[in-house]
Amino acid sequence: MLEAYGKGDMGVNIKGIAEMAGVSVATISRVLNHPEKVLPETRQRVLEIMREQDYTPNWFARGLNRARTHTIALVVPNIENSTCQKIISGIETVAYNKQSTVFLCNTRNDPEALCSYLKMMLSRRVDGIILVTPLLKAEAEQMLSDPSVPSVYVGKYPVRGRETICYLDYEEGVGRLADHLTGLGHHSIDLLRDTVRNYETDSMEEGFHEARDKYGFTGVVHEAENTIQGGYIAARKILTRGELPDALITASHDQAFGVIKAAHDLDISIPGKLALSAMTNSDMCSIVSPGLTSLEQPALRLGMVAARMLFDRIENEEFALDVPQKVILQSTLKIRASCGNTKHIYEIHD
Repeated sequence: MLEAYGKGDMGVNIKGIAEMAGVSVATISRVLNHPEKVLPETRQRVLEIMREQDYTPNWFARGLNRARTHTIALVVPNIENSTCQKIISGIETVAYNKQSTVFLCNTRNDPEALCSYLKMMLSRRVDGIILVTPLLKAEAEQMLSDPSVPSVYVGKYPVRGRETICYLDYEEGVGRLADHLTGLGHHSIDLLRDTVRNYETDSMEEGFHEARDKYGFTGVVHEAENTIQGGYIAARKILTRGELPDALITASHDQAFGVIKAAHDLDISIPGKLALSAMTNSDMCSIVSPGLTSLEQPALRLGMVAARMLFDRIENEEFALDVPQKVILQSTLKIRASCGNTKHIYEIHD
């Protein structure tokens, strides 16, 4: 991270210098690292502004000591989440092949914890940072604004132009489930989303509203913790409120397992009285009865993609500064019996 001393301690950073000079952050980096690649008049203007602001990059003050530490930080919101676990596994696989150590930071969806972890990781001079569905405060955004420590965002994030992101397309996934359910004749479909508010869970709800407008079904959105117990508690309320929806889409297979238990306790048959589907998949989805229709999210591959994007930026500074990227991965629909499908579905354990 490029920190400033003197007047820089009052708030000027590399981005501020770039704005004052009317150039890009990449140009500032070239002035400091590859001055021969910058027009003399531009280089002179940038250096004059740095002198006026008494600005000294932290690494420059340490004698241009920018040796790699072969460590990266991985900041996740909930280590118990099964999708998170697959993302972590994918990242660790790539990091191991790159002979780098991963510092795993579990924020438990706490923005303050995220800021604390960022400070800690930056003080350890990690080579880069991967943030999974981050809840960013202004302080965290400021810490991530300088490009000397590359970062990659995993999860749908409102890109301002320079962020590198990759995420699972939950909006498209909800639409795919809605298409399947309406094709089976279901006209009222509810969504059970996660109580956590972030760009990922909100995009799932946005996709539900878009699908409702497109396919013309009725339905409302409910909230529950993204656990089996959360699904069970929410389902008890949904299934005893009066008229049942034709179908229910849950944010995860864990929530869906809770719904299955609640339906069994209330003597509500699935799919006879309620069609059920989930936005994530696991091996258990093919073992429960009836088999749970779900979306196979390529979370392991997402983690590998995120890590490769980060190491591309660590190993090629010019690439890191000039080429922000966005990669979107789509899910695979696993059709089983829980929505009313009667065709035999071959599973590997058959």
